[in-house]
Amino acid sequence: MTFFLLLLSAFLLGGIPFGLIIGKLLLGIDVRQSGSGNIGMTNVMRVGGKLPGVLTFLLDFGKGSLAVWLAQHWLATETAAPLWQVSLIAVITVCGHVFSLFLRFKGGKGVSTLFGVLAALNLPVGLGAAAVWLGLFTAKRISSLAALTMLATLPVWFLLIPWFQGMPIIWSQFGMFCTLDILLLYKHRDNIARLRTGQETQLKATNEPPTT
Repeated sequence: MTFFLLLLSAFLLGGIPFGLIIGKLLLGIDVRQSGSGNIGMTNVMRVGGKLPGVLTFLLDFGKGSLAVWLAQHWLATETAAPLWQVSLIAVITVCGHVFSLFLRFKGGKGVSTLFGVLAALNLPVGLGAAAVWLGLFTAKRISSLAALTMLATLPVWFLLIPWFQGMPIIWSQFGMFCTLDILLLYKHRDNIARLRTGQETQLKATNEPPTT
């Protein structure tokens, strides 16, 4: 029963639309009606500036880490929480962000929340994914390109890091995150189309919040 309650809680926690909340509280706008229409960090930063964007990232990241921490705490036995259960809760948290119950099952693209769950669940994989994202973003300043490259290489980290550590691959975790990976790549399909036509723009935070 505890496991199923945690799954439900993870989906609800993941669905809290912090980008939308920050847009309304700090900027006085509905970010779904500005820029790309997304509730994630990139669009909030683009339409509202660095501070709202960073806050959105931290809160979306934080809810992912919190969900995993709660799962590890409440499912813990004498040794540790069952890894497959914690991994599933991590995936469900990101799905909650993508299909937010509070937004009629619409939501963001899940990258910030993905980083949050990885930081708490499998830090080496999270650091590898973050390095890919930061490297591409620093070079190109295109957030979607960085995210897509990170997602495309994410399964590799789940295979390489255990190999470097001399430990067995956790196939249940690998399978769950590969499935999530496909979903998040699909959520970026509009970005892929714009990248193919050269219409995807670089991220440049606005200097001043929009007026209403």
